[in-house]
Amino acid sequence: MLKLAAFSTSAPSIRHKLRAGLGIVGMCALAAHAAGFEPLPASGVKLENGDSAYMLCNASGKFDPASRYGIPSKPTPDSHNTCALFTANGIVAPLPSFTLVRHASRQVVMNHALTGNTDKKVASVTDLVWRNAEAGECIFGTQVLTLSSADADYNTQTPGKQFLRVTDIARGGFAGQDIAVAYAVHASKADPIYRVGRSFTSVQYYKRSGYQRQPLIESAFTGAINGVETAKSALPAAAQQSAALNDNWVDFTTLVGLPKRPASPMTYIKTRCEQDAIVELDDAIRLRQTAAPFIELSVPGFALPGATLDVTSQP
Repeated sequence: MLKLAAFSTSAPSIRHKLRAGLGIVGMCALAAHAAGFEPLPASGVKLENGDSAYMLCNASGKFDPASRYGIPSKPTPDSHNTCALFTANGIVAPLPSFTLVRHASRQVVMNHALTGNTDKKVASVTDLVWRNAEAGECIFGTQVLTLSSADADYNTQTPGKQFLRVTDIARGGFAGQDIAVAYAVHASKADPIYRVGRSFTSVQYYKRSGYQRQPLIESAFTGAINGVETAKSALPAAAQQSAALNDNWVDFTTLVGLPKRPASPMTYIKTRCEQDAIVELDDAIRLRQTAAPFIELSVPGFALPGATLDVTSQP
């Protein structure tokens, strides 16, 4: 698996530099037509055949076993709306009485053997925090946009065009916290959020035999990506479809990538927070490609004071 930390233009190391750059127009507009926040328990989700760190949000398209097609259904107020909010745009607060307190736009740069050890600016991440001081709650928002430029074809070693396909957006810093999750689709071609996990692990999924919509906790795989790292169709072992519980991390499964799906939904994590200043942690946001080759990209992200990015935390 290719793993890259955040990139900084001020140093040759692979570090991302914070680039603040979001307008605050419309923050006070009415945010949501429906409150789609769903609790995501640290103890996992009980299934007939075991427990999973993952809950289903939009079980359409490839996540619908009865569907013959892989085209997902967009959430509406009347259908496919588990976890879904319906907000005017990504900058407005997803719930009333929340105010934007932190915002940043972060550049995602790949630099490794497949890029010829050169910088490839492949995406940007919008990182937002809203606070309701009276309720003592914060909402962390994340959205990914893949960039349509010469850098989008990141693989200089292979003929043709190879675009980054972000299948999972993971965010750390929530150990010991009760959280609720939601998402909102603003881009017309964005896929929904199919599932959300209280886990550090992103699990590969295809609509084929052996792949699990809700991967079981056993055998407690704790790495960043679990699956079969091959471009050919393969039957995964049971151990390659597991994800250990980790209450410090939240993983949203979707599909983002050129040319058809350049933008992700806006994802939301709601939790308790005090009046202390929100902090920023390196590598708090992870973008994963669970199709071969496995790729993980990291950027800084806002977090609660005292938060860590422990990848082995258990509830």
